[in-house]
Amino acid sequence: MKSVARSARMVVLAFSCLTGSCTWACAQGNIDSFNKYAWAENAGWMNFAPTHGGVTVAWNAPRYLCGYAWAENIGWIKLGHDGGGPYQNTATNNWGVNIGSGGVLSGYAWSANCGWVHFSATSNPVIINRNDGRFGGYAWAENVGWLHFAGSAPAYGVQTTARPSDGTAWLLY
Repeated sequence: MKSVARSARMVVLAFSCLTGSCTWACAQGNIDSFNKYAWAENAGWMNFAPTHGGVTVAWNAPRYLCGYAWAENIGWIKLGHDGGGPYQNTATNNWGVNIGSGGVLSGYAWSANCGWVHFSATSNPVIINRNDGRFGGYAWAENVGWLHFAGSAPAYGVQTTARPSDGTAWLLY
């Protein structure tokens, strides 16, 4: 009986790691379950805290995002290549979204159905507010257009439960 329970736990752990909900690789904080939606006009709602996945925010050095967001119309969006960040974004085995100076996000996410999601927009980039964890700004995906991380009609947004520790110094990547 113990081996069956142990096997079941191993299957759950393996599934969790495969779907991105395993947070041991970047265990700083997750997306708030009440503030988890971004919007893309051509892709619909994107859930950054789905039941079988979720995005984790690693605020303390190194600072990056990992895990998966879910969009009903385009499927899974992976925020970083396996192994954790920071990501160099220079090769097919080293890409992902980093948190730079002032909470500005940069780098790339990947969706098998819509391609690369570019977080390095020069105009109104995605920024995580250091004080309240709210995301704001826009990312770009060539096949679905702009991804909006906060809006007012209807009210929506993405917010992390993670906060940088006091004394965290912002580094430029």
